[in-house]
Amino acid sequence: MSKYSYKHHLIKQIATIGIFSGFGILLFKYREGFYILQDLSVFQFVSFFSLVIFGITLSGSKLSRILNSFNIYLKKSEWFALSSITTVLNGIFFKSGSLATSAYLKKKYDFPYASFVGSFIGDQLIILFIASLIGSITTASLIYSGSVQIFFIFIVFTIITVFLFILLGGKITLPKKEGRIWEQLAIGTDSFNTLLQNKNLFYTLCTHNISLIITAALRLFTACSILHQEIPLAHCFLFAAAIPIIRIIPIAHSDIGIREIAVGFLSEAIGSGLKAGVLITSIDRIFELLLTGLSVGIFRKSLITPKN
Repeated sequence: MSKYSYKHHLIKQIATIGIFSGFGILLFKYREGFYILQDLSVFQFVSFFSLVIFGITLSGSKLSRILNSFNIYLKKSEWFALSSITTVLNGIFFKSGSLATSAYLKKKYDFPYASFVGSFIGDQLIILFIASLIGSITTASLIYSGSVQIFFIFIVFTIITVFLFILLGGKITLPKKEGRIWEQLAIGTDSFNTLLQNKNLFYTLCTHNISLIITAALRLFTACSILHQEIPLAHCFLFAAAIPIIRIIPIAHSDIGIREIAVGFLSEAIGSGLKAGVLITSIDRIFELLLTGLSVGIFRKSLITPKN
């Protein structure tokens, strides 16, 4: 391990411990907020369950559409299982679910790792663009209504939106050079360009990602209902728009705690309170991990069937 790698690894370990500690302190401080879960109604559970399953379906369908452009066709149970596993693992360790999906596709369909990375980055840029656009619109409406003064947050979302709009409208070209690294970079770049230049696929992914943001916002709003937190739906849309941006920042080995703390501070900034932000995102994670874990248990056999 190089000196740089060692320092990078050490920093992430320290950050992980710090975030876990801070998150643990907040959970202990607000622990009474979870007691209300014993009064969870059937309607609330079914609503949350339906939204989680719909989110898994959207992510799986998105994966299927991307792979179709590379002449790989997954069965519905297969892409649903992969989506479930990706959601569970990504929710615990940084992008580990995506790595597992990449390994599965390489083993069963000989889908190159570089192609997966290129298409993955393309899809991530699309969802970040959609999220930042929704964030810009939501913050603008909140500022216009006079409910909160969050001009700085609006500027951040807008800058990200404009940058990604320009980036997604272009095409990446690499100089022709020999060597294994350049070969892999070329494969990844071709996959990235294929995803963005295929207009039907691009608009399909945009539609899926818009639906994912809306679904995430409704999940958070349902969590507010469960915890008796009177948070406006617009605030939940702002939280849902911020989460994809928060998730791409690799400051720790695990995603646990980062989302909750970040949304908590955002919630505090817009007047809903730190406690409310931490609690609703914690409840959202608990339901997500439990229900997607259940889906993995049900559909895991779809991933061990022999290749046709």
